[in-house]
Amino acid sequence: MTGDWSNRYDPAQQVFDDVDLNPPVAIAGAHLLDTDLLAPSQAGSKHLAECGWCQQRQRASGHYDDGLDDDAFLQAAYQRAVDGGTAALAPLTTLSPELLELTAPTDARDDVAVGQLWRLRWQDVTELAVVVKVDRWWVTVAPVTTDVNAADEFSLIMPASASLLGTDFAVCFSLESTVPLFVFDRQITPASRPTLDVHQAAAQLPPPEVIKDVWRAWRRGIAGPAGLPYGLPVDDADLDRRELRKAVATGFTHLASAAACVPGDPVGDVVPLLQQIKSLGLPPAEMKARSGLDVTVFVRIKKGGRVTRDEAAQLTSLLGTDTRAILNANPPFDDALVTEISRPAHRPALRTLAGTHSSEDDQRWRMADKIAPQAARTVSTASTAGAGAIDWAAKVAVYLQQQLTELGDPSADQW
Repeated sequence: MTGDWSNRYDPAQQVFDDVDLNPPVAIAGAHLLDTDLLAPSQAGSKHLAECGWCQQRQRASGHYDDGLDDDAFLQAAYQRAVDGGTAALAPLTTLSPELLELTAPTDARDDVAVGQLWRLRWQDVTELAVVVKVDRWWVTVAPVTTDVNAADEFSLIMPASASLLGTDFAVCFSLESTVPLFVFDRQITPASRPTLDVHQAAAQLPPPEVIKDVWRAWRRGIAGPAGLPYGLPVDDADLDRRELRKAVATGFTHLASAAACVPGDPVGDVVPLLQQIKSLGLPPAEMKARSGLDVTVFVRIKKGGRVTRDEAAQLTSLLGTDTRAILNANPPFDDALVTEISRPAHRPALRTLAGTHSSEDDQRWRMADKIAPQAARTVSTASTAGAGAIDWAAKVAVYLQQQLTELGDPSADQW
């Protein structure tokens, strides 16, 4: 096999006529992904040395090098911007209008619901997913990829008309992930309505109940609803597709880990803050002297209250640990409060408050710290709120309006 492929490549000329789009059987491990061709791992280098097909793909990837150093390009772009010639860069962009639209910042005013296609974003990771279940501030999603080769028999293959992506895409239920609500950034496609029109049904995402049925089928290991376009099963020897599916799932692992940043709701066992304070065996006056905190802080802890980030920083020397560990030892926030502050509609305001000296996450949990104590002095009278329920949405709106008003931000009027 190696000899046959090598015969099509002429090392002396450093060129070849074309690259066969149909990969041969792998010689040593799975064929390299396109992203690994220019910087293969040790195992990838071994495969590359024995696989003529991957050698040809690697050579082809270098044929379109513009020969311009990245730093030089960025400097040229910056200079054009300074000179007011940014329009000259427009012809160089290759994003389709549909994909370019998805990169634009926008205010999300929609709640997350089953059947919707969303853009998820946290730190430097951005992914696409369809919502299959919402449980308070936890959301189960099916990853979406435009590489339909990742689709298996439990994945739906959707046409370009089903979203703004402008291309076919796969909804991979078998790669399901549960992520926190606050990573939802922008709704791409709303949930579809049921329709008796066969052509319209084929051109859109299935309605929410059908989405749930496909997800349940994957959970139970049974065939999904009939009449839908599914992918092909992944064989044990299909290493390329398995590697592709692993790459799709990796980004969602990072998004799921975002939940660990919620103060008072860490992963694993944590000694409660009250227990840590009691274990010191010190009188309140001495704890005040050592930490610099007022006695009222320790009284609040004794009554089951929380400490703020600044107070946690002052407790680090007293408890012999770091600020994050102390915040994680706080009593957890009310689930309804975490759900409310996690809604995507609040992300633009939190980013505005963060500016360049903070982060969206910091502002979110600072808001929760400010609002949480209000539960002890609030009595709900709204008939729709339920007995003892707290209108966290109203409190979040008041907080954001006050904070944005102090900054002189015009969006304060929206709250």
